[in-house]
Amino acid sequence: MLGQMKKMVHWMMMVAVSLVLAACQNQDEKPSVVVSTQKSEVNIGRLICGGHLPLAVVESMYQDDLPFHLRTVQNHSWDDVVQDMKSGKLAGTFILSPLAMNLIKEGLPAKIVLMGDRNGNGFVLSKKYHAIANLAEQPVIIAVPHLYSQHHVLAVMALKQAGVPLSKVTILPMPPRDMVNSLSRGEIDGFVVGEPEGNRSISVDVGWMATISPMIWSNHMDHVFIASDAFIEEHPEQLQALVQALLKAGAFIEEHPHEAAKMGEDYTGAKADVFEQVLSDPPDWIRYDDMVPTATDLRDMAEKLVEMGLWDEVPADLARYADLRFVQAVGK
Repeated sequence: MLGQMKKMVHWMMMVAVSLVLAACQNQDEKPSVVVSTQKSEVNIGRLICGGHLPLAVVESMYQDDLPFHLRTVQNHSWDDVVQDMKSGKLAGTFILSPLAMNLIKEGLPAKIVLMGDRNGNGFVLSKKYHAIANLAEQPVIIAVPHLYSQHHVLAVMALKQAGVPLSKVTILPMPPRDMVNSLSRGEIDGFVVGEPEGNRSISVDVGWMATISPMIWSNHMDHVFIASDAFIEEHPEQLQALVQALLKAGAFIEEHPHEAAKMGEDYTGAKADVFEQVLSDPPDWIRYDDMVPTATDLRDMAEKLVEMGLWDEVPADLARYADLRFVQAVGK
């Protein structure tokens, strides 16, 4: 019995020594493959804006379907969005369509891969004016979110349609969050902005809705989603999954406006009942059922920028501003 116990102790000591030696031999070696069950994180930019609602729906409903973790980065100005794209902080962002086109024109390595929405904007006037045509009576100030914005384009179109000389109008870039208060203080005479900011001004009895974008330029290109060239080239499968999820989100918004408005309160900056009104009445006030930008969309917007003097000419290489392979793959 004693002999058997000695043999057992000896065997256990030999095993221990072997394990220690193996550990010593391998302590400087690094594994060739690190296996992780964590998803990589992808940063996508946005502002508080109704045109970015599909991103809210993806984050709420389809996050688990993505092969990465979607992290949305909320900024408070378009200048911040531009800086984050240029620095590489963002893989992509929702952005004003003319601003996206101008950035690409100036050399930003990115492409338009999807439209965020169509229409979706309103022209709000001070109550001292009964029509846009009344703005011709004296010099006025109209605020827009950015000089390179669809809102600026729509403002100029609406003023021309109403016979207002542009020489009497000062266009003032202003963050949308400041527009309602500025109008209430009499600092501006009106503003053109994406919803729900315009409708929110009505809900707090500041100004009135003179017209909405479907009445100015039906089904115009509004916000777009741009992706960096690096994201497109290095992670096409992730971008494909995101584009597919955003298209699903657009369809969901059209079919379930009440639920979508509730999901998007943090994205739109408005209570659900306010934005549900925008989604529902009239039904084409803002659209998410046609999110594919076309060559005609790009050319029409480029021609407007030329007419306004923001561009000298329509670029000959306009086709390179967009990469539609991903949205077309979803269609197939």
